[in-house]
Amino acid sequence: MTRFGRRSGVVMGLPLCFCAALAQDAAPERHPAFTIGIEDKLSIVVWGEPGLSMEVTVRPDGKITIPLVHDVDVDGLTPDQVCATLTERLGQFVRDPNVTVIVQEINSFRVFFVGEVTTKGAIKFVRPIRVLQAVAMAGGPTEFSKKEITLLREEFGVEKRISIDYRKLLAGDPAQENIPLRPGDTLIFK
Repeated sequence: MTRFGRRSGVVMGLPLCFCAALAQDAAPERHPAFTIGIEDKLSIVVWGEPGLSMEVTVRPDGKITIPLVHDVDVDGLTPDQVCATLTERLGQFVRDPNVTVIVQEINSFRVFFVGEVTTKGAIKFVRPIRVLQAVAMAGGPTEFSKKEITLLREEFGVEKRISIDYRKLLAGDPAQENIPLRPGDTLIFK
């Protein structure tokens, strides 16, 4: 029995954190693993424990709050890692917790557009995207643009600037890579 009056079972001796990790060994990884970010909405399901199952939004400090375990830092973790963390921490209070973490809404993958571009501001993406696709979603450069883009990206707390020649990118010039974008990137159009 758990503290909440129900008993969670064990299935064939497997850990009860069902987070898609078993299926990953079957096929090679086509995309980098999704990591949770600030403002993403998660559904935490603890089987047999309705008081512990809930929807949460990742706070600006990168944490979520779950009864019994309190604050859990999830920013930059995969759903599998969050599942494992919650399973371990809830295990102090619930016998054999069966935890599932579901990403309900991706709000953290935003790219910012400024300068001579048709749509300025933040655009939210729900999948990995490259510069050329993002520019298309922003409506492309304005007629006054010099077709030069500067990508601002923060890496390890330091702002990095990457120059992109939009003409070369459109022409398929191998000297200009169609760079994959990351959440929080800023594209400045000149």
